[in-house]
Amino acid sequence: MTSPLPRALQLRLRDHQIFLVLSIVIGVLAGLAAVLFTVAIDQTSHRLFGLAPSRLRLFLIPVLVSIPTGVLLSTIFPGVRGSGLPQTKAAYRLSGGFIRARVPFGKFLTGVLSIGAGHSMGPEGPSVQIGAGLASVIGRWLGLSPARARDLVPVAAAAALAAAFNTPVAAVLFALEEIIGDLNAPLLGSAVIASVASVIVERSILGNEPLFHVPTYHLVHPAELAAYAVLGVVGGVLSLAFCKGMLGARLLFRRLPRWTTMLQPAIGGLIVGAALVVAPQVMGVGYEYVDQALNGGLLLETMALLCLMKLAATIVSCSSGAAGGIFAPSLYIGAMAGGTVGLIVHRFAPFPTGDPGAYALVGMGTLFAGIIRAPMTSVFMIFEITQDYQILVPLMVANLLSFLISKRYQPLSINDALLQQDDVHLPPPAAAQPTTASMMARALMRTDPGLLDPAMTIADAAERCARDRSAACLVGVGRRLAGTVSAESLAAAVTAGRGTEPLSALVDTAPADFVHVHPDHPIEIVFERFGQSGGVLPVVSRTDARRVDGVIALDDLVAFGRPRRPGPSGGPSDQAAPSRGARVNL
Repeated sequence: MTSPLPRALQLRLRDHQIFLVLSIVIGVLAGLAAVLFTVAIDQTSHRLFGLAPSRLRLFLIPVLVSIPTGVLLSTIFPGVRGSGLPQTKAAYRLSGGFIRARVPFGKFLTGVLSIGAGHSMGPEGPSVQIGAGLASVIGRWLGLSPARARDLVPVAAAAALAAAFNTPVAAVLFALEEIIGDLNAPLLGSAVIASVASVIVERSILGNEPLFHVPTYHLVHPAELAAYAVLGVVGGVLSLAFCKGMLGARLLFRRLPRWTTMLQPAIGGLIVGAALVVAPQVMGVGYEYVDQALNGGLLLETMALLCLMKLAATIVSCSSGAAGGIFAPSLYIGAMAGGTVGLIVHRFAPFPTGDPGAYALVGMGTLFAGIIRAPMTSVFMIFEITQDYQILVPLMVANLLSFLISKRYQPLSINDALLQQDDVHLPPPAAAQPTTASMMARALMRTDPGLLDPAMTIADAAERCARDRSAACLVGVGRRLAGTVSAESLAAAVTAGRGTEPLSALVDTAPADFVHVHPDHPIEIVFERFGQSGGVLPVVSRTDARRVDGVIALDDLVAFGRPRRPGPSGGPSDQAAPSRGARVNL
């Protein structure tokens, strides 16, 4: 007779089964939320603009509706600006999956207003934040363990994206590739189940209609691969222009006076409204025009114009803080760019070529890979749309070139770069993180950073710096970093008779990319960055890069590895320090 399973294994299996059932529930709710969000956007746009809006209406609606939207975004729902994907990634990797209950509701409301009023944005990113927010609230309401509540976030994200795109496989890959950051994550099964459940809900409500009506394409001549390579280069340049343009425009908006925050979506709406007067096709999501590009229904000049206009309108909409995503605009821009290249190749190539719609389709994946930085997701997304293997080879050629060009000149993905502008630095995926706490920056840092007050005199600061024998000192109030000052500049200022001046007159304000480490950074990164720091290395929080958790000075590095007194737990002393010139092998 077989022995019963151990009780621990029974509990683990039961927990796994309960989580799978909960994944189905989350999939249904996330799918329903995504469908309602899409329908609400369509209905709002129809009511605001009608069937044939006048130029005055096209110009005024984005401005007028963005005024109350900006008030909501700056007062009641400050955490729902933009697409929502960066916030969802930060919640999963930094906050244990915690998302406030107001976030999904606020994202739904402001997203409907922003996209429905004509801002050049899409519903997919907001759907992900809405679904993840609902899952986070449900996890807390059910009293799940912190780990299980956190696991619900990427599962719900996959489900919401599957319903928004009608591409369940690509949605699962996106959750693993972008949010979790690990294609081998153990949540694969739960994400698949949730995505299937959400797609069933979506198709039962909206019908089994594909997102785009795509004719059958095939590679007519092997030389066409060169044309697709050119499309990959074009896609990489456009992706780079989009990322750089959006980050730059967002910095311009952030430099405006703080009281203008609630008016910034309206400022963006003013610019978008002017663009709609010239090209009303760039309004909102615009998938109907993508469908026309895929089926050869647009002229060369029209597609080239719409490509550039959509690029500019999306940059303005996103950087001004309106609530909406960049998935749909990236597909739109890619379709227009691909269609433009396809028509040029079709007219002038000395060899037989496929329909321009094939290039528009590949262009969609190319821009998605270059902007979103999820190349596997883009390949499977296009395959799910076409159900045709023949498009995969040119798609992979173009995607690879676009991805490499964009990554070469903009190393961070757009979502991570947006978080860094907000002083939020994501840790690497769990699989890549070091596991030994004694080999992290937190093992070296002093928890009291000893920041110098900007109001103290230069003479006092010089005396303090000399007493601490520091080559440089951090300056700030409390634990908020304002900048750095070197001991050499302090001594020179005192010699020049400026000792009674406030220290703030001498501080080098820390730029957004100042040299720093996080508490979970491995030792080799600490050593590498200390050499660039000028003598003092701040250890800052990942959720707020201006908050100093500790500091590492030269003495701390010299003392690294020396035997220390046992801690409160009586643990063993650290490993021996490496000899001079030896490589620290971590």
